[in-house]
Amino acid sequence: MTAGEDRAREDGLRRIAYFCSYVPEEILSVPGLYAYRMRAPNRITTETADSYLGLFNCSYTRSMLEAILCEEPDWMKGFVFTAGCDHLRRLYDNLLHTTKPAFCHILGLPYKTHGDAKDWYREELALLADAMAGHFGVSVGDDELRQAIEACNETRRLLSRLDDLRRGETPPVTGEDMQRIVVACLSLPKSTVNPSLAELIEGIGDSGVDRKFRARVLLMGSQLDDPEYVRTIEETGALVVADAHCFGSLQYADPVGTDSDPFRAISERYLEKTPCPRMFDAYPERFGRVVEVAREYGVQGIIIQAMKFCDCWGIEANVFADNLRREGLQVLQLEREYALGGIGQLRTRIQAFLESMGC
Repeated sequence: MTAGEDRAREDGLRRIAYFCSYVPEEILSVPGLYAYRMRAPNRITTETADSYLGLFNCSYTRSMLEAILCEEPDWMKGFVFTAGCDHLRRLYDNLLHTTKPAFCHILGLPYKTHGDAKDWYREELALLADAMAGHFGVSVGDDELRQAIEACNETRRLLSRLDDLRRGETPPVTGEDMQRIVVACLSLPKSTVNPSLAELIEGIGDSGVDRKFRARVLLMGSQLDDPEYVRTIEETGALVVADAHCFGSLQYADPVGTDSDPFRAISERYLEKTPCPRMFDAYPERFGRVVEVAREYGVQGIIIQAMKFCDCWGIEANVFADNLRREGLQVLQLEREYALGGIGQLRTRIQAFLESMGC
């Protein structure tokens, strides 16, 4: 447990885990609670979870179940899911079957982003708020939500400000640094994160990273919360200056608006952000945004990493790669498991990619 987690526990805050970027952390961050983007650092094997989830489920969901089954029973006070993919739905089912958590909620998530979809998702968010208020004895009214929205928007503003510094010729942070910062921001209360992040940004100055890199790359694809994976990439000489994955910058780029109805504002923000591949009819928008970021950050190559058996990226990674190449961008596709492995092969693939770009 980190110092920030110790402090949160001492302050009486209860930690609520969520598993998808479409779960609004604002609702999980009202006074008395804080949101924790679920991950399983250093989880190598999934022997116990494999007896419940099939091996064709992605290793992210198997690792999450393994972590929950093997940790202390009170380390999380609740779990919130979306019906984002079949793998998450099976994780939800098996969690109910195995540990029977006191609070475990799944949000219905639309596949499109038009007005009716936003209305539906707003109703789903209100049901989540009612369930949390009833179970945890907290208030999830308009005032509390606006307070949480303001805190989460401040985190997004600070992260975007730091991210903008990566556009320069000599960024002050590496991709690994940025990954660690984002993971911390998604794991701790905003009351802890925001002052520390503001202090970090003010202290960075104009100095660039103290290493020479061969090429600037954009890292995109499925669930990625391990800074060591980014570190392995950068040890080959590829500096990750931009990202477009579930823990990446595209998830904190857009703030929640100031609609008089906070549930409506939250619904609009999450359905209007750069969409996940599970959203129907949104590929042109998603592709256009990635190309735009690649141009803005001056990347020389794009690395698409897709977790094995990922429903969302299993097909789209191939389509994305073909279309990016038509745009004149160099692309490397990698398949991976949740736990970092095959480091030697990963380094060899990336070094060959850099050579192919003449870097």
